[in-house]
Amino acid sequence: MSKSVSVNEAAERVKTGAVLVDVREIEEFRAVSAPGAVNVPLSLIQKLGKDAYRNLGVDPDQSDLLVICRSGGRSGMACGGLGDNAINVDGGMLAWEAAGLPTR
Repeated sequence: MSKSVSVNEAAERVKTGAVLVDVREIEEFRAVSAPGAVNVPLSLIQKLGKDAYRNLGVDPDQSDLLVICRSGGRSGMACGGLGDNAINVDGGMLAWEAAGLPTR
């Protein structure tokens, strides 16, 4: 089971330099996303593994890599392939928006 944090904690970590990876599909990401998030769709991760992250400028082995999706399911799956450094954002973008956190 991967580690997880609340959306509020994730937002604070992003402010201090943590990388937030959004694993939703491109259309979902374009509709609404967290500022500074990098889109690495789960479908791409399933095809390319860690190279999907690398190809989009994210080091999949860095510490405290925050992973978010719509509600937490897909990000949990993505965290499973990343090891101990990955942190799932509980509740995903639905919880992010419900908490009134900024979006783009």
